[in-house]
Amino acid sequence: MIKLTTEQMRDVVNALKHYQNHNISLSNPRFKEFDLIVATVENAIAATTEIPQFKRSAYLEWAEESLAECISAEN
Repeated sequence: MIKLTTEQMRDVVNALKHYQNHNISLSNPRFKEFDLIVATVENAIAATTEIPQFKRSAYLEWAEESLAECISAEN
């Protein structure tokens, strides 16, 4: 498996979610497959004991959460 930092894994999750929400229909079986992939990467992030290289500001965390809420409300 490729070794990624926690920050890189978060970037992968964000890219996967963006692709999923903008290019795959909710009725497409691939949508659920992408949910599984995202959950797998998020679980890997949670299991990581690595000290983050970068500290995200509270504003960036808030912006990501707000965007996720807007996207989920549209779907």
